[in-house]
Amino acid sequence: MRYQFEAMPSTVAHWHRKNRLDKLGNRILHVHDGGTYPCRHCLKEAGKKDGALLFSYRLPLPDSVYAQPTAVFLCKGECTGYTGGQSVPEIVGNRFVALRAFRAKGLMDYAMNTLSDGKGVGDEVERILQNNEIAFINVHTALAGCMLCAVRRT
Repeated sequence: MRYQFEAMPSTVAHWHRKNRLDKLGNRILHVHDGGTYPCRHCLKEAGKKDGALLFSYRLPLPDSVYAQPTAVFLCKGECTGYTGGQSVPEIVGNRFVALRAFRAKGLMDYAMNTLSDGKGVGDEVERILQNNEIAFINVHTALAGCMLCAVRRT
């Protein structure tokens, strides 16, 4: 079974670093309180030194009734987009997450959705993708519900 974890596209990250408003018209905030934040581009914890940007982002998939904007963090400075393939990204492996499974036409498969601690995500992704009707999985924080990344078949 081949799949990969996917981050926010670099073009989207660059665009948000250059603008004051996100694409939904909300002000892009600079959060800098000494904490760390899950960057959706490099998929690493960011912000300890320089802070992070916070804005609303509408996911490209699903393109269906389940489409929704989500609050996301982004490294304030340039970072390299995630290219780790099947390796569980840092921001997924270190928190409790919700895995939301979708069929090809963007309909959620409720029976395949699950919650997982970060250490079990790889096993849960493989279990979900054994169902050939699942086209992709969106990974969200379990508590706040914010999108972290996607998992796509390759």
